[in-house]
Amino acid sequence: MRWVVLILLFFGAVINFADKSIVGLAAVPIMKEFDLSYAEWGLVGSSYYWLYPVTGIFGAAWADRLGAKKVLGSIMLIWTVLQFGVLAITALPLLILYRILLGAFEGPYSPIAYSHADKWFPPKLKGFANSVVVGGGTVGAMIVAPILVSLITIFGWKVAFAALGAASLVWFFLFQFLTKENPVEVHEQVQKKKKAKLEKINMKDFLVLLASPTALFTTLAYFSTYILVVWFSVWLPIYLVEAIKMTPGQMGTSVAIIGVVSVCIYMGVSMISDHLFKKNQNWRSSRVYVVAGSMILGALFFSSIMIFQNPIWVIGAMCLAKGLTYAILPIGPTIMINEMQERGGLMTSILTSSGNIAGIVAPLVTGYIISLAGGNQLLGYNLSILFMATLVLVFGILFALFVKPVKSTENQANEQTGDIDLKSS
Repeated sequence: MRWVVLILLFFGAVINFADKSIVGLAAVPIMKEFDLSYAEWGLVGSSYYWLYPVTGIFGAAWADRLGAKKVLGSIMLIWTVLQFGVLAITALPLLILYRILLGAFEGPYSPIAYSHADKWFPPKLKGFANSVVVGGGTVGAMIVAPILVSLITIFGWKVAFAALGAASLVWFFLFQFLTKENPVEVHEQVQKKKKAKLEKINMKDFLVLLASPTALFTTLAYFSTYILVVWFSVWLPIYLVEAIKMTPGQMGTSVAIIGVVSVCIYMGVSMISDHLFKKNQNWRSSRVYVVAGSMILGALFFSSIMIFQNPIWVIGAMCLAKGLTYAILPIGPTIMINEMQERGGLMTSILTSSGNIAGIVAPLVTGYIISLAGGNQLLGYNLSILFMATLVLVFGILFALFVKPVKSTENQANEQTGDIDLKSS
Protein backbone atom coordinates (compact mmCIF):
# COMPACT_ATOMS: atom_id res chain seq x y z
CA MET A 1 0.00 0.00 0.00
CA ARG A 2 2.78 2.46 0.83
CA TRP A 3 4.14 2.22 -2.73
CA VAL A 4 0.68 2.92 -4.14
CA VAL A 5 0.47 6.00 -1.92
CA LEU A 6 3.91 7.14 -3.04
CA ILE A 7 3.15 6.62 -6.74
CA LEU A 8 -0.04 8.66 -6.46
CA LEU A 9 1.74 11.40 -4.50
CA PHE A 10 4.29 11.39 -7.33
CA PHE A 11 1.60 11.88 -9.98
CA GLY A 12 -0.09 14.52 -7.84
CA ALA A 13 3.20 16.42 -7.85
CA VAL A 14 3.38 15.95 -11.64
CA ILE A 15 0.04 17.72 -12.00
CA ASN A 16 0.95 20.35 -9.40
CA PHE A 17 4.14 21.40 -11.16
CA ALA A 18 2.69 21.03 -14.65
CA ASP A 19 0.08 23.58 -13.55
CA LYS A 20 2.91 25.87 -12.42
CA SER A 21 5.14 25.46 -15.44
CA ILE A 22 2.67 25.37 -18.31
CA VAL A 23 2.33 29.14 -18.12
CA GLY A 24 6.05 29.38 -18.91
CA LEU A 25 5.76 26.95 -21.81
CA ALA A 26 2.86 29.02 -23.15
CA ALA A 27 4.66 32.33 -22.49
CA VAL A 28 5.17 33.29 -26.14
CA PRO A 29 1.53 32.86 -27.30
CA ILE A 30 0.13 34.36 -24.08
CA MET A 31 2.42 37.41 -24.24
CA LYS A 32 1.52 37.86 -27.89
CA GLU A 33 -2.23 37.45 -27.32
CA PHE A 34 -2.36 39.97 -24.46
CA ASP A 35 0.54 42.14 -25.71
CA LEU A 36 2.52 41.82 -22.46
CA SER A 37 5.89 43.36 -21.64
CA TYR A 38 8.63 41.48 -19.74
CA ALA A 39 7.69 43.34 -16.57
CA GLU A 40 4.02 42.37 -17.00
CA TRP A 41 5.04 38.77 -17.63
CA GLY A 42 7.07 38.86 -14.43
CA LEU A 43 3.89 39.98 -12.67
CA VAL A 44 2.00 36.99 -14.10
CA GLY A 45 4.73 34.63 -12.90
CA SER A 46 4.83 36.21 -9.45
CA SER A 47 1.05 36.29 -8.92
CA TYR A 48 0.91 32.50 -8.57
CA TYR A 49 2.83 32.79 -5.30
CA TRP A 50 1.05 35.74 -3.68
CA LEU A 51 -1.13 33.52 -1.48
CA TYR A 52 0.90 30.33 -1.90
CA PRO A 53 2.99 30.68 1.31
CA VAL A 54 -0.02 31.51 3.51
CA THR A 55 -2.34 28.80 2.21
CA GLY A 56 0.50 26.29 2.34
CA ILE A 57 0.79 26.75 6.10
CA PHE A 58 -2.95 26.74 6.79
CA GLY A 59 -3.62 23.85 4.42
CA ALA A 60 -0.94 21.67 5.99
CA ALA A 61 -2.13 22.50 9.51
CA TRP A 62 -5.64 21.58 8.39
CA ALA A 63 -4.31 18.26 7.05
CA ASP A 64 -2.65 17.55 10.41
CA ARG A 65 -6.06 17.96 11.98
CA LEU A 66 -8.45 16.40 9.43
CA GLY A 67 -6.19 14.00 7.56
CA ALA A 68 -4.10 14.32 4.40
CA LYS A 69 -6.43 12.24 2.27
CA LYS A 70 -9.44 14.53 2.74
CA VAL A 71 -7.49 17.74 2.24
CA LEU A 72 -5.59 16.54 -0.82
CA GLY A 73 -8.83 15.34 -2.39
CA SER A 74 -10.53 18.67 -1.76
CA ILE A 75 -7.79 20.84 -3.20
CA MET A 76 -7.44 18.57 -6.25
CA LEU A 77 -11.12 19.11 -7.09
CA ILE A 78 -10.58 22.87 -6.87
CA TRP A 79 -7.61 22.58 -9.26
CA THR A 80 -9.96 20.91 -11.72
CA VAL A 81 -12.46 23.77 -11.58
CA LEU A 82 -9.77 26.44 -11.96
CA GLN A 83 -8.03 24.76 -14.88
CA PHE A 84 -11.28 24.43 -16.80
CA GLY A 85 -12.11 28.01 -15.85
CA VAL A 86 -9.08 29.22 -17.83
CA LEU A 87 -11.25 28.94 -20.95
CA ALA A 88 -12.97 32.16 -19.84
CA ILE A 89 -9.78 34.26 -19.58
CA THR A 90 -9.86 37.20 -21.98
CA ALA A 91 -7.51 39.80 -20.46
CA LEU A 92 -4.45 40.24 -18.22
CA PRO A 93 -6.44 40.94 -14.99
CA LEU A 94 -8.32 37.64 -15.36
CA LEU A 95 -5.08 35.80 -16.08
CA ILE A 96 -3.54 37.20 -12.90
CA LEU A 97 -6.66 36.37 -10.86
CA TYR A 98 -6.59 32.80 -12.17
CA ARG A 99 -2.91 32.42 -11.25
CA ILE A 100 -3.51 33.82 -7.74
CA LEU A 101 -6.34 31.37 -7.06
CA LEU A 102 -4.48 28.41 -8.55
CA GLY A 103 -1.42 29.17 -6.43
CA ALA A 104 -3.57 29.57 -3.33
CA PHE A 105 -5.04 26.08 -3.65
CA GLU A 106 -1.87 24.40 -4.91
CA GLY A 107 0.25 25.81 -2.09
CA PRO A 108 -0.67 23.09 0.45
CA TYR A 109 0.13 20.14 -1.83
CA SER A 110 3.89 19.80 -1.34
CA PRO A 111 4.04 20.08 2.48
CA ILE A 112 1.08 17.72 2.87
CA ALA A 113 2.60 15.24 0.40
CA TYR A 114 5.98 15.27 2.20
CA SER A 115 4.32 14.80 5.58
CA HIS A 116 2.04 12.05 4.24
CA ALA A 117 4.96 10.17 2.68
CA ASP A 118 6.86 10.54 5.95
CA LYS A 119 4.14 8.54 7.75
CA TRP A 120 4.46 5.61 5.36
CA PHE A 121 8.23 5.12 5.24
CA PRO A 122 10.93 4.30 7.83
CA PRO A 123 13.85 6.73 8.31
CA LYS A 124 16.20 4.84 6.00
CA LEU A 125 13.77 5.47 3.10
CA LYS A 126 12.42 8.92 3.95
CA GLY A 127 14.91 10.80 1.78
CA PHE A 128 14.18 8.51 -1.15
CA ALA A 129 10.41 8.80 -0.65
CA ASN A 130 10.55 12.59 -0.59
CA SER A 131 12.84 12.60 -3.64
CA VAL A 132 10.17 10.64 -5.51
CA VAL A 133 7.61 13.33 -4.64
CA VAL A 134 10.06 16.04 -5.70
CA GLY A 135 10.72 14.00 -8.84
CA GLY A 136 7.04 14.27 -9.67
CA GLY A 137 7.49 18.03 -9.59
CA THR A 138 10.34 17.86 -12.07
CA VAL A 139 8.39 15.52 -14.34
CA GLY A 140 5.44 17.92 -14.28
CA ALA A 141 7.58 21.00 -14.75
CA MET A 142 9.99 19.73 -17.39
CA ILE A 143 9.75 16.14 -18.62
CA VAL A 144 6.16 16.46 -19.88
CA ALA A 145 7.15 19.74 -21.56
CA PRO A 146 7.14 18.29 -25.13
CA ILE A 147 3.60 16.98 -24.59
CA LEU A 148 2.39 20.29 -23.21
CA VAL A 149 4.15 22.25 -25.97
CA SER A 150 2.44 20.02 -28.55
CA LEU A 151 -0.96 20.61 -26.95
CA ILE A 152 -0.33 24.35 -26.89
CA THR A 153 0.82 24.37 -30.52
CA ILE A 154 -2.01 22.22 -31.87
CA PHE A 155 -4.99 23.17 -29.72
CA GLY A 156 -3.98 26.46 -28.08
CA TRP A 157 -2.84 27.24 -24.57
CA LYS A 158 -6.32 27.29 -23.03
CA VAL A 159 -7.13 23.73 -24.10
CA ALA A 160 -3.76 22.57 -22.76
CA PHE A 161 -4.60 24.11 -19.37
CA ALA A 162 -8.00 22.41 -19.37
CA ALA A 163 -6.34 19.05 -20.08
CA LEU A 164 -4.50 19.38 -16.78
CA GLY A 165 -7.85 19.98 -15.10
CA ALA A 166 -9.04 16.64 -16.43
CA ALA A 167 -5.88 14.98 -15.06
CA SER A 168 -6.63 16.46 -11.62
CA LEU A 169 -10.09 14.92 -11.65
CA VAL A 170 -8.74 11.47 -12.51
CA TRP A 171 -6.16 11.71 -9.72
CA PHE A 172 -8.86 12.63 -7.20
CA PHE A 173 -10.80 9.41 -7.81
CA LEU A 174 -7.69 7.21 -7.81
CA PHE A 175 -6.39 8.67 -4.55
CA GLN A 176 -9.73 8.42 -2.78
CA PHE A 177 -10.41 4.82 -3.77
CA LEU A 178 -6.92 3.26 -3.79
CA THR A 179 -5.32 4.67 -0.62
CA LYS A 180 -5.99 5.09 3.07
CA GLU A 181 -4.95 7.72 5.59
CA ASN A 182 -2.43 5.79 7.70
CA PRO A 183 -0.20 2.73 7.15
CA VAL A 184 -1.35 0.75 10.20
CA GLU A 185 -4.07 1.16 12.79
CA VAL A 186 -1.50 2.03 15.45
CA HIS A 187 -0.79 5.19 13.52
CA GLU A 188 -4.42 6.24 13.86
CA GLN A 189 -3.95 6.36 17.62
CA VAL A 190 -0.79 8.38 17.13
CA GLN A 191 -2.73 10.80 14.95
CA LYS A 192 -5.32 11.27 17.71
CA LYS A 193 -2.53 12.10 20.13
CA LYS A 194 -1.12 14.55 17.63
CA LYS A 195 -4.45 16.31 17.35
CA ALA A 196 -4.57 16.67 21.12
CA LYS A 197 -1.08 18.18 21.08
CA LEU A 198 -2.16 20.72 18.50
CA GLU A 199 -4.27 22.47 21.11
CA LYS A 200 -1.44 22.55 23.67
CA ILE A 201 1.35 23.90 21.50
CA ASN A 202 3.40 26.61 23.18
CA MET A 203 3.66 29.39 20.62
CA LYS A 204 6.69 30.98 22.31
CA ASP A 205 8.63 27.71 22.21
CA PHE A 206 7.43 27.11 18.66
CA LEU A 207 8.68 30.51 17.48
CA VAL A 208 12.00 29.90 19.22
CA LEU A 209 12.24 26.61 17.34
CA LEU A 210 11.58 28.34 14.01
CA ALA A 211 14.29 30.92 14.81
CA SER A 212 16.83 28.23 15.67
CA PRO A 213 19.84 27.95 13.31
CA THR A 214 18.69 24.56 12.03
CA ALA A 215 15.17 25.65 11.08
CA LEU A 216 16.22 29.12 9.91
CA PHE A 217 19.09 28.13 7.63
CA THR A 218 17.26 25.09 6.28
CA THR A 219 14.45 27.44 5.28
CA LEU A 220 16.87 29.96 3.75
CA ALA A 221 18.61 27.21 1.77
CA TYR A 222 15.23 26.02 0.54
CA PHE A 223 14.33 29.63 -0.29
CA SER A 224 17.44 30.15 -2.42
CA THR A 225 16.88 26.90 -4.32
CA TYR A 226 13.23 27.69 -4.88
CA ILE A 227 14.26 30.83 -6.73
CA LEU A 228 15.78 28.41 -9.25
CA VAL A 229 12.60 26.30 -9.21
CA VAL A 230 10.58 29.34 -10.21
CA TRP A 231 13.13 30.48 -12.80
CA PHE A 232 13.12 27.04 -14.45
CA SER A 233 9.32 27.14 -14.49
CA VAL A 234 8.70 30.71 -15.67
CA TRP A 235 11.82 31.86 -17.51
CA LEU A 236 13.74 28.81 -18.79
CA PRO A 237 11.56 28.28 -21.90
CA ILE A 238 11.88 31.95 -22.89
CA TYR A 239 15.63 31.91 -22.13
CA LEU A 240 16.23 28.92 -24.40
CA VAL A 241 14.24 30.51 -27.24
CA GLU A 242 15.49 34.09 -26.97
CA ALA A 243 19.04 33.75 -25.60
CA ILE A 244 20.11 30.34 -26.90
CA LYS A 245 18.05 30.72 -30.12
CA MET A 246 16.21 27.39 -29.97
CA THR A 247 12.99 26.65 -31.82
CA PRO A 248 9.89 25.85 -29.71
CA GLY A 249 10.34 22.15 -30.50
CA GLN A 250 14.01 22.19 -29.50
CA MET A 251 13.10 24.11 -26.38
CA GLY A 252 10.51 21.52 -25.34
CA THR A 253 12.95 18.66 -25.91
CA SER A 254 15.73 20.45 -24.04
CA VAL A 255 13.47 21.16 -21.07
CA ALA A 256 12.54 17.47 -20.96
CA ILE A 257 16.20 16.36 -21.09
CA ILE A 258 17.11 18.71 -18.26
CA GLY A 259 14.18 17.33 -16.27
CA VAL A 260 15.03 13.64 -16.80
CA VAL A 261 18.71 13.97 -15.98
CA SER A 262 18.15 16.22 -12.97
CA VAL A 263 15.64 13.77 -11.46
CA CYS A 264 18.23 11.01 -11.66
CA ILE A 265 20.83 13.25 -10.04
CA TYR A 266 18.84 14.46 -7.02
CA MET A 267 17.28 11.04 -6.45
CA GLY A 268 20.80 9.66 -6.47
CA VAL A 269 21.91 12.30 -3.97
CA SER A 270 18.91 11.44 -1.75
CA MET A 271 19.74 7.72 -1.90
CA ILE A 272 23.35 8.48 -0.95
CA SER A 273 22.07 10.55 1.98
CA ASP A 274 19.74 7.72 3.07
CA HIS A 275 22.57 5.19 2.80
CA LEU A 276 24.89 7.30 4.93
CA PHE A 277 22.15 7.90 7.50
CA LYS A 278 21.42 4.18 7.72
CA LYS A 279 25.10 3.53 8.20
CA ASN A 280 26.05 6.17 10.77
CA GLN A 281 22.81 7.77 12.07
CA ASN A 282 24.61 11.12 11.82
CA TRP A 283 22.40 13.94 10.55
CA ARG A 284 25.28 16.32 9.85
CA SER A 285 27.35 14.01 7.68
CA SER A 286 24.47 12.17 5.98
CA ARG A 287 21.99 15.02 5.46
CA VAL A 288 23.56 18.44 5.95
CA TYR A 289 26.98 18.02 4.33
CA VAL A 290 25.60 16.04 1.39
CA VAL A 291 22.97 18.69 0.63
CA ALA A 292 25.32 21.64 1.18
CA GLY A 293 27.99 20.17 -1.08
CA SER A 294 25.41 19.51 -3.79
CA MET A 295 24.07 23.06 -3.59
CA ILE A 296 27.53 24.60 -3.87
CA LEU A 297 28.46 22.49 -6.90
CA GLY A 298 25.09 23.17 -8.51
CA ALA A 299 25.53 26.93 -8.10
CA LEU A 300 28.92 26.77 -9.82
CA PHE A 301 27.55 24.81 -12.76
CA PHE A 302 24.62 27.20 -13.08
CA SER A 303 26.90 30.23 -13.17
CA SER A 304 29.04 28.61 -15.88
CA ILE A 305 26.36 29.13 -18.52
CA MET A 306 27.10 32.84 -18.41
CA ILE A 307 30.53 32.05 -19.91
CA PHE A 308 29.77 29.09 -22.17
CA GLN A 309 26.75 29.76 -24.39
CA ASN A 310 27.03 26.61 -26.51
CA PRO A 311 23.59 24.91 -26.43
CA ILE A 312 25.07 21.53 -25.53
CA TRP A 313 27.00 23.00 -22.59
CA VAL A 314 23.97 25.01 -21.47
CA ILE A 315 21.79 21.88 -21.37
CA GLY A 316 24.47 19.81 -19.60
CA ALA A 317 25.25 22.50 -17.03
CA MET A 318 21.55 23.03 -16.32
CA CYS A 319 21.07 19.29 -15.82
CA LEU A 320 23.81 19.29 -13.18
CA ALA A 321 22.77 22.61 -11.65
CA LYS A 322 19.14 21.59 -11.29
CA GLY A 323 19.87 18.07 -10.07
CA LEU A 324 22.44 19.12 -7.47
CA THR A 325 20.75 22.23 -6.08
CA TYR A 326 17.40 20.43 -5.82
CA ALA A 327 18.87 18.07 -3.20
CA ILE A 328 17.54 20.40 -0.49
CA LEU A 329 13.95 19.86 -1.67
CA PRO A 330 13.59 16.20 -0.51
CA ILE A 331 16.06 16.37 2.40
CA GLY A 332 14.94 19.74 3.82
CA PRO A 333 11.46 18.49 4.84
CA THR A 334 13.05 15.47 6.54
CA ILE A 335 15.21 17.79 8.65
CA MET A 336 12.26 20.04 9.54
CA ILE A 337 9.98 17.13 10.48
CA ASN A 338 12.74 15.76 12.70
CA GLU A 339 12.75 19.03 14.67
CA MET A 340 9.07 18.62 15.68
CA GLN A 341 7.72 15.25 14.58
CA GLU A 342 4.23 15.59 16.03
CA ARG A 343 3.65 18.58 13.76
CA GLY A 344 5.21 17.23 10.57
CA GLY A 345 2.70 18.85 8.22
CA LEU A 346 3.06 22.26 9.84
CA MET A 347 6.86 22.11 9.88
CA THR A 348 7.09 21.18 6.21
CA SER A 349 4.52 23.82 5.29
CA ILE A 350 6.56 26.53 7.00
CA LEU A 351 9.62 25.34 5.11
CA THR A 352 7.94 25.14 1.71
CA SER A 353 5.76 28.21 2.15
CA SER A 354 8.62 30.35 3.40
CA GLY A 355 10.69 29.08 0.51
CA ASN A 356 7.87 29.84 -1.88
CA ILE A 357 8.13 33.51 -0.99
CA ALA A 358 10.87 33.21 -3.57
CA GLY A 359 8.09 32.56 -6.04
CA ILE A 360 6.79 36.07 -5.43
CA VAL A 361 10.19 37.70 -5.70
CA ALA A 362 11.99 35.73 -8.41
CA PRO A 363 9.78 36.43 -11.47
CA LEU A 364 9.58 40.14 -10.66
CA VAL A 365 13.33 40.44 -10.05
CA THR A 366 14.16 38.50 -13.22
CA GLY A 367 11.77 40.58 -15.31
CA TYR A 368 13.19 43.77 -13.81
CA ILE A 369 16.82 42.73 -14.40
CA ILE A 370 16.13 41.77 -18.02
CA SER A 371 14.32 45.05 -18.58
CA LEU A 372 17.29 46.99 -17.13
CA ALA A 373 19.55 45.44 -19.75
CA GLY A 374 17.52 47.19 -22.44
CA GLY A 375 17.89 45.57 -25.83
CA ASN A 376 20.69 43.26 -24.64
CA GLN A 377 18.55 40.30 -23.60
CA LEU A 378 21.53 37.99 -23.15
CA LEU A 379 23.11 40.39 -20.64
CA GLY A 380 19.84 40.59 -18.74
CA TYR A 381 19.51 36.82 -18.51
CA ASN A 382 23.16 36.45 -17.46
CA LEU A 383 22.75 39.00 -14.67
CA SER A 384 19.67 37.14 -13.37
CA ILE A 385 21.63 33.86 -13.48
CA LEU A 386 24.52 35.43 -11.54
CA PHE A 387 22.09 36.72 -8.92
CA MET A 388 20.51 33.30 -8.38
CA ALA A 389 23.78 31.34 -8.42
CA THR A 390 25.24 33.66 -5.79
CA LEU A 391 22.23 33.19 -3.49
CA VAL A 392 22.40 29.40 -3.72
CA LEU A 393 26.15 29.40 -3.13
CA VAL A 394 25.94 31.67 -0.06
CA PHE A 395 23.01 29.86 1.57
CA GLY A 396 24.54 26.47 0.76
CA ILE A 397 27.63 27.48 2.74
CA LEU A 398 25.55 28.86 5.63
CA PHE A 399 23.48 25.64 5.61
CA ALA A 400 26.66 23.60 6.07
CA LEU A 401 27.92 25.82 8.88
CA PHE A 402 24.83 26.32 11.02
CA VAL A 403 22.34 23.46 10.50
CA LYS A 404 22.69 20.91 13.31
CA PRO A 405 19.56 18.72 13.51
CA VAL A 406 18.58 17.30 16.87
CA LYS A 407 19.31 13.64 17.42
CA SER A 408 15.98 11.84 17.30
CA THR A 409 15.67 8.70 19.38
CA GLU A 410 12.27 8.15 17.81
CA ASN A 411 13.82 8.01 14.38
CA GLN A 412 16.39 5.51 15.54
CA ALA A 413 13.69 3.35 17.06
CA ASN A 414 11.68 3.56 13.88
CA GLU A 415 14.79 2.60 11.93
CA GLN A 416 14.90 -0.66 13.81
CA THR A 417 11.18 -1.41 13.76
CA GLY A 418 9.89 0.56 10.78
CA ASP A 419 10.08 -2.25 8.26
CA ILE A 420 8.25 -4.61 10.59
CA ASP A 421 5.53 -2.07 11.42
CA LEU A 422 4.93 -1.26 7.78
CA LYS A 423 4.83 -4.79 6.43
CA SER A 424 1.16 -5.07 7.32
CA SER A 425 0.44 -2.07 5.11
